[in-house]
Amino acid sequence: MRQCYLSERHFLHLRVNLIKACLIIIASMLLFPIFSSFNAEATHNPHLFVSAENPIYDNHFAGSMVIEVVVSDPDYNDIGEAEGEPDVTLNGNDLRMVQATDGKWYAYFANINAAKRADQIVLDAGLGAVGKSLDFGVFCSSSTASSVLGVGFSDTEGVAVPALPILSDFTNGNAPFTACTASPVGGNDNNVVRNPKSINTNPSVPTGQIGIDVYAWPLIQLFSFDNVEIKYNRPGGIEKVQLEYDDIPNISSITDRKGYPNNAEVFLTINDIQLNQDPTDEDSWTFNINSPQATFYQAFKESGSDSGNNSPGLINLVPHLSSLGFEDNGKLTMNLGNIAKLKTNDHQPNLSVSDTVNTFSQIVTVVESEPNSGIFENFDSSNESTIGILGNAPRGESAIIQYGDKSTSILAGPSTASISMTPKGSQFNAGQQVPVTVVDNDQNVNSGSRDILNVFRSTAIIPSLQLGDPVTLEKTSSLKFYTASTDPLNGGFVVDFSVPDKNSDRLIVDTTPVGITAFETVSMNLGITTGVLKSLLIDVTLPNNAGTNWLNYDLRSFQQQLGIKSFSDTNMTLHFGGLPGITQIQILDPGDISSAQGLIQIDKEDVVAINAFSSSSSSVFLSINFDSSDDPSSAGMISNEKDSQPIVIDFFSFGQKNSQEINNAIYRFELEETSNNSGIFVGTIEYTVTNQVNIFDSNLITSLRTIDDRIKFLVNDRLIDEEGINIAYSDIAGVGVTISTSTKTDIKTHSGTVSFTSNTYRFGQPVFFVLNDSDLNQKHDTIESYQVVNDPNSPNVDTVGTSNGELLVEILIKDFRYKRCTINGVEHGGLASTGFILVETEPNSGIFEGSFKMPTQICDKTGTKLISTAGGSLDAKYHDFRDFSGEQNIFSAISFGSSLTGENLASLNSEKFIIPEYKKTTEVILSGKVNNYKQGTTIDITLIGPDLSSEKFSVFATQKGEYKVVFTLYHNSLPGNYKVSVNYHDSHIGDELFQVSKYLVPEWIKNNARWWSSDQISDSEFISGIEHLMEENIIVIPDSVKSQSTGQNIPFWIKNTAEWWSQDIVSDDEFVAALEFLVKNGIIRL
Repeated sequence: MRQCYLSERHFLHLRVNLIKACLIIIASMLLFPIFSSFNAEATHNPHLFVSAENPIYDNHFAGSMVIEVVVSDPDYNDIGEAEGEPDVTLNGNDLRMVQATDGKWYAYFANINAAKRADQIVLDAGLGAVGKSLDFGVFCSSSTASSVLGVGFSDTEGVAVPALPILSDFTNGNAPFTACTASPVGGNDNNVVRNPKSINTNPSVPTGQIGIDVYAWPLIQLFSFDNVEIKYNRPGGIEKVQLEYDDIPNISSITDRKGYPNNAEVFLTINDIQLNQDPTDEDSWTFNINSPQATFYQAFKESGSDSGNNSPGLINLVPHLSSLGFEDNGKLTMNLGNIAKLKTNDHQPNLSVSDTVNTFSQIVTVVESEPNSGIFENFDSSNESTIGILGNAPRGESAIIQYGDKSTSILAGPSTASISMTPKGSQFNAGQQVPVTVVDNDQNVNSGSRDILNVFRSTAIIPSLQLGDPVTLEKTSSLKFYTASTDPLNGGFVVDFSVPDKNSDRLIVDTTPVGITAFETVSMNLGITTGVLKSLLIDVTLPNNAGTNWLNYDLRSFQQQLGIKSFSDTNMTLHFGGLPGITQIQILDPGDISSAQGLIQIDKEDVVAINAFSSSSSSVFLSINFDSSDDPSSAGMISNEKDSQPIVIDFFSFGQKNSQEINNAIYRFELEETSNNSGIFVGTIEYTVTNQVNIFDSNLITSLRTIDDRIKFLVNDRLIDEEGINIAYSDIAGVGVTISTSTKTDIKTHSGTVSFTSNTYRFGQPVFFVLNDSDLNQKHDTIESYQVVNDPNSPNVDTVGTSNGELLVEILIKDFRYKRCTINGVEHGGLASTGFILVETEPNSGIFEGSFKMPTQICDKTGTKLISTAGGSLDAKYHDFRDFSGEQNIFSAISFGSSLTGENLASLNSEKFIIPEYKKTTEVILSGKVNNYKQGTTIDITLIGPDLSSEKFSVFATQKGEYKVVFTLYHNSLPGNYKVSVNYHDSHIGDELFQVSKYLVPEWIKNNARWWSSDQISDSEFISGIEHLMEENIIVIPDSVKSQSTGQNIPFWIKNTAEWWSQDIVSDDEFVAALEFLVKNGIIRL
């Protein structure tokens, strides 16, 4: 049973079941009012439930609908002991209730005339229609003896029972009812109550508690009525439901949206309670949408298997709709226009139905979302619809769907897409996962599910990132399939193909015109020459070459559509000069792969063989043999395919060729929609940077994700400006033209820093080392580590690096490497013996720590004797494979004093400045040096003022990295504290502070102020000193505040101010202001 879709369609329905209501919330508007009486209806009858009780339709029902009545009463729910039958009436007539195995009591009723008319329609179709369409079974009159059905139904006007065998004197259709005789034994011709609850057959009690014949169930009690009142006369209070037997109000049909992209699914929902003929099961209705107009009930079961289809039981009800109580409803028509098409799904496996004489080939099937909901949908549980939009639908045209007297238009047309990358910080660092987002409603082809931009989905547009010049299938010029794996490749049959998207370079194989055909081999002309392939691949046997070559493939469409279930028997062969070619080189051996998608290394011997091929102008072909062992079970099958098959085969190379960095690859993003019908597709991208430890390591390449929603790519050099990475997306824009949109960002490398956590160490004290370089962060969710080389034969022994000569970090004590030696046959350990290892502090931090105990003795530089470490220096050298400029560099922990970054900290010409007089200026000069400065790049300076305002400057340095910045102070410059911050290539070099004051107070006066505030000198001594300084113009006080007033004692708060000034708690200006107070009040006389 399909579930209620909450907030997944742009509408609101209120569906009422026997016992529960499911509210389906609409995004933008309410199609139907929610009546305030609904809650009252649900609560004032705690034990009585009627299937037609539905405020959406004002409790209306019509025609031949079967209504279910349920009594759920704890006083009558025992199934093992005899219980009295609940007293239920229909318009005052007894409605017989039967107990089911769940302890509840059930009854079914219908209008007698409508039931007879419906049954007559089936009767007129002949014996082949029995048990199909609207068959009510057989009829017995109300006078039928209780011995026949096990119980009497005298208050009814007759009953419909499902069974035929042995039962006699029954009637069908419009014939007058007669009393049935004998008893039913098995069989069921009833097709309007298909899934009733099983009745209670506990041997301790009568069947169903009232003694009904088990083969008479389900039984439908028939009455004549206009309106209906159902009463449950329960001791303690009557419960009742009022129903109206009339035309159904509030019928509607809606689609999931108005505008559709090409290849989209169209979800149609019909809200019509009258289509709910059977309250116990999901009803299925099939409509022929064009001439001849036709309506079929239960052509298919809800599972999709045939019910009336392919038999006389497929009965067109259109001529009978009026007699069955339908008004305008019950008919569905469509004008497909040039944009829509009809499709199959699990509920409707065929594009046509037949009554064995006539075929109806333009059908749409809708199935009830759940029993008794009255909501009918044309899509299945996999969200496959029976209506779709053509792949080449003209922009701006429409199709029309009409149910009853209401029509809905669906419009075709593309929208304009966007793509973005959003790093969390100011830049994209190694090992950082950055979100990638595509907003494209054209790819929202199925509003009922989360769409995925799968490479194997023919209609998907794939965002792609290409680095370098990989060989793809972009230039493929021919494609053939072969029925046998042993075919010498001089036969085969041609299959159409295309490469419509030059960004993702997928080869779209079109097998739809091909009939049912088995195949075992595929070949294609790659459209390149041997020279192109040679220029891509790295032959490691040649000088100045090192690296690896890879085959990137995706054949999942063959697996999913063409029946290739296993790839373990697959081989791939390159053919040069034609097919079978002058030379063949098998680049993929059986057993190399087992899955339909992957990244596999090409053997270096194969690359040597390719490079040895003499011609550089020969064409290159590729054959894929899925059955190299000639086992027919490995064969594929083309069988009237309805879709094409995208495939990917790429050649990658990573490493160095002729000492130049090589990075040739393409990455395809399989982004996933954030939610149903959002049109927003997301994934992530991250990268790993090669270093001297992993640059040629194939394990690093296997960690890449080349086709995924979480792409991981390789960087072996900084990629900035025009070389920055670019994710491209071939959007079919709102103007109807394919345009390429993209998002671009720089990939910068970074200069590392190394440091120790202390400046001095004692013997045996732990030494903590810190290395900070985000380029060493390989993956966002793992903690990276780097080991010390412990191979005594390696030149890098006792360093962090590799045994084959690649050096990352070395520890130096007394200016040489902390390294092992052997003296008199005894080995004395170096760094490796301490257990030192560089470990990332946490995932994605890029900060690495290691520790060792400071030894008392180490081997000397010659390795011939032991020396004490006392009095020596401690240093570390980090061999940075790529600094901020993309060049190799070595950074030391003690170079340039305490600087950890390798830069000279900036310095100022003074720390204190006085505001100049009017029309005069004062210069604040900042100078410094940046090591490893690259000419043409700028140093970023930020000046922050006392009011926290900031100004930014960019300056160039000399060839040696030296720079100077001059700030000018004027008479109206703000006094207070200033901060200058210096940055270069996202590395912070340092900060400098300076103070600007209105007055100049010599620093040594602070000593006097400190002594005075602590009563070490008297007031008069302090004042005499200040007066002397004023007289000598060492302290400058403006003339406007000078006074000849009579002196007095110094207030206590002045002493506090002097103390705070001596401790740098208050500024020079504040201290001078206090002196001004003394002058004004004559305490200090001038």
